[in-house]
Amino acid sequence: MAKYSDPSADRHKDRDSIRVLARGLSLLRAFRPRNAPLTNGELSDATGLPRPTVSRITATLLRLGYLEYFAERAQYRLAPSVLTLGFGVLVTLDIRLRARERMRSFADREDVLVVLSVPDGMSMVCQVVCPGPGALTVRLHDGSRVALPHSAMGCAWFASLEASQREAVWKQIKHQYPGRGVKSELDAAARQIERSGFCIMVSKLEPDLLGAATIMRLGAAFGPYVLGCAAPAFRYRRQQSRTELGVKLMALRRQIEDDMMIPDAVGR
Repeated sequence: MAKYSDPSADRHKDRDSIRVLARGLSLLRAFRPRNAPLTNGELSDATGLPRPTVSRITATLLRLGYLEYFAERAQYRLAPSVLTLGFGVLVTLDIRLRARERMRSFADREDVLVVLSVPDGMSMVCQVVCPGPGALTVRLHDGSRVALPHSAMGCAWFASLEASQREAVWKQIKHQYPGRGVKSELDAAARQIERSGFCIMVSKLEPDLLGAATIMRLGAAFGPYVLGCAAPAFRYRRQQSRTELGVKLMALRRQIEDDMMIPDAVGR
């Protein structure tokens, strides 16, 4: 006879596991940058957790190799294994540092705004923004958020999704941005990406602003990055924007990918 599993009991176990994880992370955060050793009592004071709870968590973290123990003082400090938790973030930071120099040079040479962004919900978050020397006054800076369907970057990211993912994201877009023409712009961007690797569109961020965007091929470990640039629309006729602005943006993308030495970069 099959055993009966109580769903409410499973949910209770999940909540307990989440609570334990949250407490463990709060304890790790209690150590300061100098990593001075702390006793269980000091960790209890720093986190507000009961001392018996702290004792159980430090014992677990010690066993997992995330803490070191000094028996003579009954103190703990972070072990080198904690560094492994941050390597993914360091790699991401490395991408931004390496990309910025290339992007700044491109922005100065072409007198355009260049942006490296990542998706977050229904927005594209600008991680690196490099303005050109001209009079283009787009109000973007590192950390700015751009509505996903209202920029070439958002359209390019949408176009990169698998069909099933694209349908799920489209439902969210349709709910949040019910205006006409959004779907046709996304579909047009997808066709451009498939054909040439980049998309061009008149942005809704600023009047008469032309945007171009392409997907960075950095491998699954780095996550989805989108490289975009913007210039006044009057500087480029439609065909010129494809043969000049888009092609130059693709060349910049390849340079950044080569700098990162990504072996599986494709779409060249």
